[in-house]
Amino acid sequence: MSENEHDVEEQAFLEEVTAHLPSDWSDERRNTYVQNVLTSWRKHRTHSRDELQSREKYLSTIRQYFKSQSPELYDFKQWPINENLLAMLARGSLDSDIVNQIQSTGVYTFSFLPTTFCQTLINEIAYFEQWCVDNGLELYRPNSMNKYGVILDHFGFDKCLNDIVNNIVEPLTRLVFTHVIPPLDSHHGFIVEYAMDKDRKLDFHVDDAAVTLNVCLGTDFTGGQLYFGGVRCVSHISNTKPRTDEEIYLEHQVGTACIHLGNHRHRAMPITSGRRLNLILWCRSANFYAVENNHGNNTCPTWCGFHQIEKKEDI
Repeated sequence: MSENEHDVEEQAFLEEVTAHLPSDWSDERRNTYVQNVLTSWRKHRTHSRDELQSREKYLSTIRQYFKSQSPELYDFKQWPINENLLAMLARGSLDSDIVNQIQSTGVYTFSFLPTTFCQTLINEIAYFEQWCVDNGLELYRPNSMNKYGVILDHFGFDKCLNDIVNNIVEPLTRLVFTHVIPPLDSHHGFIVEYAMDKDRKLDFHVDDAAVTLNVCLGTDFTGGQLYFGGVRCVSHISNTKPRTDEEIYLEHQVGTACIHLGNHRHRAMPITSGRRLNLILWCRSANFYAVENNHGNNTCPTWCGFHQIEKKEDI
């Protein structure tokens, strides 16, 4: 960005700030406030620009020098996806013997990958992490919640994950989450890792996604169940407790996946021994977000579990 573009950006920011200042403020108070805000904004802008440049250098180094030890992992056609699942999706009809909903909660589980393939994928993750260490690169972690794990799109998995979205997640979404308007047009794919000397749990949250695919890769562990506490829209995520019939604990099984709405509140319970790695795929939909954002503060979409609370209170 040129210096002139910086000036234009800064002027636009100042106009936005000053437009909302109280009219009864003195010039001195107004100038002091604006200078403080501007100083903070400039620091943030510089930090953001430096962060962007640092990330681009990180990605450029990986693209130029990283060579995988298992190239087949990056090709969706070579993923040994459960054949019964693929056949069901090809038929376009839900089979509860293949994709099982847990207690009518909107959480669905299914066999996804063989354990041997999961271990090969874990080995590739370890190989990439060590490569970064050997080359003096500080890993970018998946999100602000997880301190361990890697972003798969950063080292070559972007096309493979996009194929998983198009061939697995979106067809399954059409069958079980009919209110999510396709297409699922972007994704964020990453690995999370839990161990006694690393992250042991993850607090109650929702995902930045319309639909989430969660695949347990391994290895040997105890604890670490996935707790679900009800689907909520933006207006009711943090201000309504789960109903008893919404609360479930999902035991992770290696090679098994679950799919749920991004707005389905959940947490990872503490791991008590061993090490657990999961592949997480946040699948986003511009159409879904557009519809959700059209709801005002006093209304919420029909899929929000808050409506069920209202019904129970009316009885």
